[in-house]
Amino acid sequence: MSESPGLEVRSYPERLFGWISLPYWLSIFVAWELVFAADYFLGRSFQESTHLAEFGCLIVFFALVGSTIIYCSRVLVQLHRDLLAFIEDDHATFTVWYQQQLKLAYEGPWPIGFGLVFAVLESLTAGRVIASFTPAGSLALFRGVYEFAGFFLLGMGVWALLCVARIPVQLTRYKIRVSLTQLSGHGIQALGVSYFRMSLSIILTFLPLVLALIISPLGNNMYVLAWLAAGLALIFAFFLLPQVGIHRIMAMEKTQRLEGFTVHLEEAMQRSLKDPSSANMQHLKELFELQGHLKGMNEWPFDTNTIWQLITALLIPLAIAMLDKVF
Repeated sequence: MSESPGLEVRSYPERLFGWISLPYWLSIFVAWELVFAADYFLGRSFQESTHLAEFGCLIVFFALVGSTIIYCSRVLVQLHRDLLAFIEDDHATFTVWYQQQLKLAYEGPWPIGFGLVFAVLESLTAGRVIASFTPAGSLALFRGVYEFAGFFLLGMGVWALLCVARIPVQLTRYKIRVSLTQLSGHGIQALGVSYFRMSLSIILTFLPLVLALIISPLGNNMYVLAWLAAGLALIFAFFLLPQVGIHRIMAMEKTQRLEGFTVHLEEAMQRSLKDPSSANMQHLKELFELQGHLKGMNEWPFDTNTIWQLITALLIPLAIAMLDKVF
């Protein structure tokens, strides 16, 4: 994915694995699979169950978290070109602001600090439940170390998510041009497409975690199911709520254009009533067609079908968890 000129943001996972001459996702998966191999060999000496399958799913989840952080940062860098297409303010000033937002999300001390706090809180809460599935010894120590690293990575991803969700909200401070010809994936519509892609990648990331919960002794816990539903609702909110401000601007622009166009339509109708010639009637027909085009202008920076696609994707992990509980 090509970067916009003068715009460069490198998340910490990308810095960690970017020097390897492999696709970033493959490098991350290889690293975490080595962790899984070590987990497997350390657990062979125990007679009791070490819940290897559950921790294997957790390791895949950590690998996907790192890959998703890099993927989302690259989607946002690519989005910069499309943002410039509908931002009418000074592009240089806007680019400086946009890069500051991405650096706040993916670089500097804040992702590290938030990741550490997140990992510590996890180890003091859910981490105790996870630790109870591992017999005491070297395996428990090893799992404690890589779980802390994995949830630290997840904390950095959550921080990036919070920062990225603010970008469309703050875009409303700039003068936005709403085009009459809105093409999916281009101009202002690229904003919705980018957030849709990031939302889908986040849903994919959480599927191994859902599977780990299902096959673990926690699978029949209603609280776990409630937390899963809440998490999916937050992903949907990440996609929709930040774009409400852009929606209001687009809806207002559409209303103003329709109101301004009504004057021309009324004048053409009056001329046609006084003189129903073929020229006047043809002109009136063309104006009605243009009015229909204006009415069809999208009021959201994404196609309405995108909502249903996202809802369908969100329901998949919830449906899997529900079916497991029923059967």
